[in-house]
Amino acid sequence: MKRSLSLILIAALLTGSAGSAIRQIGLTHNFLAKSLSNQPEVEIIGVLKTDPIWSKPKVIGSRFRSKSMTALASVSSVKIDGQSKSIRLPVRLTSSKFIKLIPGEKFSVSGTAFPTAERRVAALIATTGNFEKLSQANFLQRLSAKIRDSFRKSAISVGGSGGALIPGLVIGDTSLEEPSFVIDMRRVGLSHLTAVSGANFAIIAAFLLWLSQWVFKRVRPRLILTSLVLIGFIFLVRPSPSVLRASVMCAVILIAKARGVKADSLPSLGLAIAFLILMDPFQAIDPGFALSVAATAGILLFAPKLEIYLSEKLGHEKLAQVIAIPLSATIMCTPIILAISGLFSLVSIPANVLAGPVVAPITIVGFIAAIISPIFPGVSHILLLLIKPLATFIVWISNTASDLPVLMLPKSYLGAIIALLVIALIKFKKWVALLILAVIAILIIALPGRWPGANWSVANCNIGQGDGLAINLGNHEAIVIDVGPDAILMDECLKDLGINRIPLLVLSHFHADHVHGLDGILSGRKVSTAWVSNLEQPKSERDTAFLLLGNTPIHQATAGETIEFQSAKGLVKIQVLWPTKVQSTFEALPGDGSAINNSSIALLITVGNLRIFSAGDLEPQAQEAMLALSKIDPVDIYKVSHHGSSFQFAPLMSALNPKIALISVGAGNSYGHPATTTLAALESLGAKTLRTDQDGALAVDEALKIRTKRNDWWNISWG
Repeated sequence: MKRSLSLILIAALLTGSAGSAIRQIGLTHNFLAKSLSNQPEVEIIGVLKTDPIWSKPKVIGSRFRSKSMTALASVSSVKIDGQSKSIRLPVRLTSSKFIKLIPGEKFSVSGTAFPTAERRVAALIATTGNFEKLSQANFLQRLSAKIRDSFRKSAISVGGSGGALIPGLVIGDTSLEEPSFVIDMRRVGLSHLTAVSGANFAIIAAFLLWLSQWVFKRVRPRLILTSLVLIGFIFLVRPSPSVLRASVMCAVILIAKARGVKADSLPSLGLAIAFLILMDPFQAIDPGFALSVAATAGILLFAPKLEIYLSEKLGHEKLAQVIAIPLSATIMCTPIILAISGLFSLVSIPANVLAGPVVAPITIVGFIAAIISPIFPGVSHILLLLIKPLATFIVWISNTASDLPVLMLPKSYLGAIIALLVIALIKFKKWVALLILAVIAILIIALPGRWPGANWSVANCNIGQGDGLAINLGNHEAIVIDVGPDAILMDECLKDLGINRIPLLVLSHFHADHVHGLDGILSGRKVSTAWVSNLEQPKSERDTAFLLLGNTPIHQATAGETIEFQSAKGLVKIQVLWPTKVQSTFEALPGDGSAINNSSIALLITVGNLRIFSAGDLEPQAQEAMLALSKIDPVDIYKVSHHGSSFQFAPLMSALNPKIALISVGAGNSYGHPATTTLAALESLGAKTLRTDQDGALAVDEALKIRTKRNDWWNISWG
């Protein structure tokens, strides 16, 4: 028996490895892949596989890249340098223009091919020409596209966050959902409701089986009808990997429930896993696939026992079922969630229990509204109005629960191991498990150690490749210097710091990696005054910043200005050392814009006995000119200019002679920041150098005690 199991395991491993190897070789060894290093101009013929969607705008380096359309396609022909070859490859398409195509339509387009880190595709094609449609999609694809389009219009007419959630929950159309809402839903464990999951398939299947009993007496015709409708439902929600696995997992649960044979459940799940991985080997490394399998296993293994146990304790069968299903899925998914994100929300189960009863009516009524929306848009609109309060209730749960703290563990296998041990103890030693959990909870809450510490003075936010510095003034007030490229990360950092009021905001210059996160700090906070550079470039970022600041007083800071005021931390003195009133011209260095970098505001800030120097992205020639204008004495903390690049004026660093150097830099950035020469120079000065890419968010108190928010194995806290 053991030998047979070993042979089966070896055969499975060899089959899976062979499938993955064949797929990987196909993606990396082909006519297109050989040319990618030269970023060739290509003409392709292919079939669109996914709906084109607008990608999120993002900051790349110091530049802001506006949103673009993106979709997956299967290429059948590639032409490079006049040479054309038939080929079958998956690619990612991007376009600055609207793509008027639906999945299944054949097209031709020209563009530039780039290598990509996306594992499932062979290349990224940045299209430059217009898409030419060569053939239509099939009937089912055209019908599903028409339904999705009309249903989306009905949801837009309903309006609100609830209206935006309905298309995602019912047919997997997430185009109306705001990124911040999706993040909140993920934080509280409700992310499966932002798009179609196995639960939606199960609800639709259960509804169809119940409805068809009035037409068919026998179970088999009902199952056949339900299966056919679910196949159509797959086309409606799009047969993406996540949808296919949701449908397969749903089939496993339905078959298990229909047969009522417990012994068949896990083998069926194993068969489903094998089938999905053979179809798409990349699912094996997809966290979503692992979560889907774990949730299904939890429902199969734990839900029946929990349902019986809770029924006896609560005396209510339906309530027990409502609690048992999300609880079972959560128990099995928790180790994976902790390993991936390091976050565990204690409100996840209550949130799912509260949302559970409204998911079924939203799904069923929404499904009916979607099907009839092309023919009876008015009726579809009325149905959506009926279920909008239910969807709004889910939004309210998400908004309320996301404000509560979550348990933060390192993104490593430690969290998964802890969760697995607790699950095992619950299974075998229930009271021991509860005692351990209680002790851990008390220790985490009671012991000090949460970043940034009670007496922090200066904090450098971890906001990727950009700058975001806060100087504590006490009473939930801080001077903020630059706001990074990401509004969400900047907002979360200021929440961690407990900052509600900003007497002075300094935008050192208008590069996107310093100002694009502005709306994050304005979320629920009062900014009294804003200082900006006297070079109003790039114009697009400058205009956006001024628009967001609204009626906030704005002042162009120039060298020689000094202000003083009292704060809870003592006397605050701010000296502006750069730029001068008359803009200086320096030789341009390689990079994103020397003129803009050299317009950066340089400040010497004294809070109590603490001296801090910050100068944005000031480059060597401007640093030299600034040093010639002002006498600069040693400081306690130096926020290193230009993310620690090699563009530094050594005499300035010597004059500053910092005790602590903070480098705000993104992990794995393409600029090579920080430069080894800069790190060596700081080390030679005896400075303690910290960097956000390795140490996470940084905080320093008046005694120069450093606290970091890195992902060390011992770093467990609430946040």
